[in-house]
Amino acid sequence: MKIGSSFANENQLKFNSNESENLLKKLATARRINSAADDAAGLQIANRLTQSANASAQGTQNVYDGISLATVADQGLQGVTDNLNEMGRLAVQAGNGILSASDRQALQKQADAYAASIQDQIKNTEFAGIKLFDQDGSIPVGTGNGSIAIKTQDLSTKLTDSGAFSIDLSSAESAQASLKSIRTSSQLVDNNRTDLGATINALQSTARNLQTQNVNEQEAISRIQDLDYAKAVTEQVAAGVREQASVSVISQGRISEQQALKLLA
Repeated sequence: MKIGSSFANENQLKFNSNESENLLKKLATARRINSAADDAAGLQIANRLTQSANASAQGTQNVYDGISLATVADQGLQGVTDNLNEMGRLAVQAGNGILSASDRQALQKQADAYAASIQDQIKNTEFAGIKLFDQDGSIPVGTGNGSIAIKTQDLSTKLTDSGAFSIDLSSAESAQASLKSIRTSSQLVDNNRTDLGATINALQSTARNLQTQNVNEQEAISRIQDLDYAKAVTEQVAAGVREQASVSVISQGRISEQQALKLLA
């Protein structure tokens, strides 16, 4: 009976030691679930939520990069618009019949300079090495739940076709025709800016939704995985007491057995 009791006490000690060690591990990591043994189903759910939270966090970053790209494109188009507006002002001025031929030549030089500035703006508008106005196409922005496309275009070709780079201010008549071309070009740029504005709004809305999703997912992960620290401390203290009690019982048992053996001897 004594031997069986001793085994039982030692088994209880091992159980109490393991319990205390497990609680210490949870307290060290501040997590309720550290392995599948703690909560297999909870671990799987937490892992799925973590994957989704990581995707929404990265998607948010992607979207903000997309907003930055679209903003750079919009600023580039603003520069084009500013130059077209100045060219339009010169075309109106060239319609004044009191100007001399040399006056018109001076206006033409200014208009040509603005046209060259537009070409430079188109050539140099880029984001992270990506040219934004050199070809028709789109740049996909991955959100984790799909993608949003930011349109790009061959702006130089479109403005050439609309006559923005063939302004002639040599006469009142040619200046009037050039003014029409400039207004057509300005409308083309404005339409592109409208598309960009709508895309930026869509990206901002997506970013807000992804942030909300990420917060909700992180809260869910915390509820499943994180430790109730106060409760765990209480349990750990109780487990420590049980472990010490088991050690004491086993020690007393061994002393008693030794005393009995001495008497028998």
